[in-house]
Amino acid sequence: MQRRTFLTLAPLAGASILGGCRPHPQTIRVAYLPWIGYETLLLASQFDWLPSTASLSRLGSSSTSLDHLRRGEADAAALTLDEVIRARLAGLDLVVVLVFDVSSGGDVVMVREGIDSIEDLAGKRIGVELGGVGEMLLDQVLARVDLDRDDVTVVDRAADQQLGPWRKGELDAMVSYEPIATRLHDAGARRLIDSRDFPDMIFDVLAVRRERLGAVDRVLTDVIRAHFRGLHHLQTNRQDAVYRIADAQHVTERVVAWSMAGILLPGIQANRNYLSRASRLFDAVRYLYPLLATEGEPPSPAEIETWVTGAYLPRELVT
Repeated sequence: MQRRTFLTLAPLAGASILGGCRPHPQTIRVAYLPWIGYETLLLASQFDWLPSTASLSRLGSSSTSLDHLRRGEADAAALTLDEVIRARLAGLDLVVVLVFDVSSGGDVVMVREGIDSIEDLAGKRIGVELGGVGEMLLDQVLARVDLDRDDVTVVDRAADQQLGPWRKGELDAMVSYEPIATRLHDAGARRLIDSRDFPDMIFDVLAVRRERLGAVDRVLTDVIRAHFRGLHHLQTNRQDAVYRIADAQHVTERVVAWSMAGILLPGIQANRNYLSRASRLFDAVRYLYPLLATEGEPPSPAEIETWVTGAYLPRELVT
């Protein structure tokens, strides 16, 4: 279930970063990855906007974050919506409390010269990270032209394992995301189709273990407020924010800028809309569930409402 894999050997991997804001009686542990949509948390930690009792664990993969949740080593984690659904199917009761970003080009199918259409993927070797959002995107791309897995050769390649095989010519196409997509482009790949063609399907969210909500409710709101302060800094002091993110991810500022161009970053009001009934996020849950569940009936609208809440969004943002 590795939606986002840590792409560089940054020294912060697995480290705990403590915020330095006002004291708070509650404590919360949040796991996240160096994915561009989550780096508002990095900015919040660097500017001491997090409450002092909030700790961030900067980890290497979504599966590691989920392991921390299962073992009770994290109260919340930044995940994709499909990963939340998979975790729920596996018995981990998670509640979505925030939308970090919506993919709008950040997830992409990269191909070699000579592949000019989706139909041209037939018979080709395609690298994709199985068990994550890339696999789901690939299935949707193939379905557009009535192809399926039997018409291609699928090779399991996590994002941090994609560049080498591509340079060696072992694969004809790759399902990837930024900043690896930019690196593949620099190695000769070109975009065939991306998540802009599948709007409101790939959400990055903050999910919390339900049994911890009552114990972290106030500090959770403070963490979410810190995220929005980080987002405000990203929007109003872009050059500084891009520099900080690039330095933390050990990539160039150009790669960060390209990564940002592939996502939408909703503010507080947009989050209220997404986390309310009859929103596009709820539509995405209803759409994704049958694709991910191997058995059982789809959840009712009333049940889905218990999976998502906007109750912990701050009423206002103080910058």
